Amino acid sequence: MIKIARLLLIISILTVLTACGKNNPGTTDKLATSQALRESTKVEESQKPTENQMESNPIENSKKIREMMPKLVKDIKKVLIDEASKLWPSLNNTDKQILIVNPSNKIAYLINNQKSNIGSKDEVIEYSTDSIKDVQLLVTPFQLTTFNDHPTYVFNVEFASDIISGAGDKAYEDMFKFIVHEGIHILLQSGDSVEGLGTRTETYPEDINSRYYRNEMYQYLKEAVKSKTKDEKIDQIQKAVYFYELYVNSNKKNKQQDGYDNIEGMATYLQEKAYQLLNHPNVSAKELNDLTAQSIVNNFIPTDKEMLLLVKGREFYDIGSLAIASAVDLELDNKAIFKTSPLGLLKSKFGSKKAAGHENIKTANKDYYTSYNDKLKSFVDDIASKQNDDKYAAIKIPVTIKNSSATYEDMMVEYKFKGKPAEIQTVTREIMLGDTRIKLNKMKSLFIEEPMEATNDPTKMDPNTLMGYTIVFVPKKDIEISKDKLLTIQRDDLLIFDAKYEEKDGEYQILMN
Repeated sequence: MIKIARLLLIISILTVLTACGKNNPGTTDKLATSQALRESTKVEESQKPTENQMESNPIENSKKIREMMPKLVKDIKKVLIDEASKLWPSLNNTDKQILIVNPSNKIAYLINNQKSNIGSKDEVIEYSTDSIKDVQLLVTPFQLTTFNDHPTYVFNVEFASDIISGAGDKAYEDMFKFIVHEGIHILLQSGDSVEGLGTRTETYPEDINSRYYRNEMYQYLKEAVKSKTKDEKIDQIQKAVYFYELYVNSNKKNKQQDGYDNIEGMATYLQEKAYQLLNHPNVSAKELNDLTAQSIVNNFIPTDKEMLLLVKGREFYDIGSLAIASAVDLELDNKAIFKTSPLGLLKSKFGSKKAAGHENIKTANKDYYTSYNDKLKSFVDDIASKQNDDKYAAIKIPVTIKNSSATYEDMMVEYKFKGKPAEIQTVTREIMLGDTRIKLNKMKSLFIEEPMEATNDPTKMDPNTLMGYTIVFVPKKDIEISKDKLLTIQRDDLLIFDAKYEEKDGEYQILMN
């Protein structure tokens, strides 16, 4: 199983705590646009544990999290509230709250409280999670919501616990960066989005040339960071842009995904900058950017022992963040950096220069992605075989806005299910449909998206709005139907108890009520 290091990533906390555990938090209303729901509720590639990380120990992880919480809350308050403009000029969260939820330890912390009758803004309000009425907050990784009648970025540290398993001295750093990364998506990038935000789903077969162009882009951007003079930096950037042009012009999907270098690159750049700000609070803006760029290079996670190739799922993070670091260093317009594909911006300012590339990267890339395509094919073949096997049945499960958050493993691969576009996913997700609770645990499944009405006012979105359907294939022998016509499945990867359903088109469709 491919498990890719996430920082997010991607992906996303305290001072002296003034405990107010008696405070009764209000109900919450989910806030999200369809774009934010489809992308930012996923635990990103940059935040997944590395392949060589040890298995997660929930009890030990819970203890580690409890120990790090006082410093974590303090540091998150510093970078996302008190000194947010040092990260990015337009980042201003003075009117927003941050709620850090830690259900296993039954504690939650409200940062930058906006409700004057329960404490001042300078206080961090401590809650017992038992007092939180909206149980969805306790099973959702991260989201923008209203809490005590104010906009609130909520982060559930339980979903980050796997990241710190085996992380050793870097456990705190990884957790901090995760919270900042997702906070940037939610607090800074939730307005107008950049162009080029097509699907991030894998296509079989993977275009080997595209991956080669991306690896060359990264190499030249890394050399730009190391350059001692402005002319040297621009020379390396022009070579990176040369491969960028080959990349975006090689197929339609590459151009459609171009905006993710901005979205994920900015969140990665700012998470690294935030960590450097903690450790170097008195350096100049120029020194802080240099430290950030070097930190991005130092935290590079390759696919191979030779340190040559990017992890495909991290391309947006690694390439985008280095391109943004160069754009900031060359003092390009902040608004343009924030809104534009970073390589597209560098191209418009400096043009391109033909580059020879690196033969060792080209060879390694071809070998790696030939094997990678074999794995992609196995994903497609596995689902197709179950779909066509009479011993398996399809279970169709509605996914609503309030059930949108999930964690993903392995890759997501494009698929056609009965003529409809779908994604093959390996997903962990809890779905609540009325009294029915469904748990998918690293379950290989399909997701079919349903159209959602666009809105400029996410507060008006009904949390029960249908986003799509998760379809799982299970052996028919594992399906129990009661006398009352209720469906139950008890497996390690899927739990459904007493769900109402209807049989339609050869599928068991779970009903929403």
